[in-house]
Amino acid sequence: MKILKNILLVLVIITIILGIVMIKVKGFNYGLLYSTTQRMNIYIDKELDINSIKDIAKEILGEDILVQYGTHFNTVASVVAREITEEQQDTIISKIQEKLEVEINKDEDVVLMDIPQANVYDLISIYILPIILILALFIIFLEVRYRKQGAIKTILIPGLSVILVLGLYISAYSIVRIPVNDFFVIFAMLFFIGTLITNTMILNRAEEKIN
Repeated sequence: MKILKNILLVLVIITIILGIVMIKVKGFNYGLLYSTTQRMNIYIDKELDINSIKDIAKEILGEDILVQYGTHFNTVASVVAREITEEQQDTIISKIQEKLEVEINKDEDVVLMDIPQANVYDLISIYILPIILILALFIIFLEVRYRKQGAIKTILIPGLSVILVLGLYISAYSIVRIPVNDFFVIFAMLFFIGTLITNTMILNRAEEKIN
């Protein structure tokens, strides 16, 4: 059993190293919301049906797009794609005018913005300090609650396990080329919480054996 654990630990460390290399060489595979894109805001002088705009945009730009309301008043359609050419803009405007029976002045009612690529640090930066504080409080709790088992089991192992699990998670994204999107942080937090719970359960079982 100990040999198997050592093998798994070595594999995890190798995977994390490969992940770091992949990040340095190719970076992450960012999803649409976090990659370099163009946003086309279309101002229409009436409340619009966003699904109609979405159908038109998909027909012209393809499936890899995001279409949503640009304001709370449902009079602005926001179309996001990796690239929107001048010809595609004109076609979208023409089809919207035809389908919704509205007049759109391209110079006054249409704004095209270049959206720069985000990075993973931007996504996780606001969570770093809370995670560190939670981990520190958690380790203090383990040290007080399970102090009979020694500092290695209550401080070192839980701390390293969190680092390894999150490192493995991030490495998997870079190696497998999973698109980084809103779920990236959500699943990272789930793995973080799951690791804390698992460490508590392991120490609790060990405590029961001691008693």
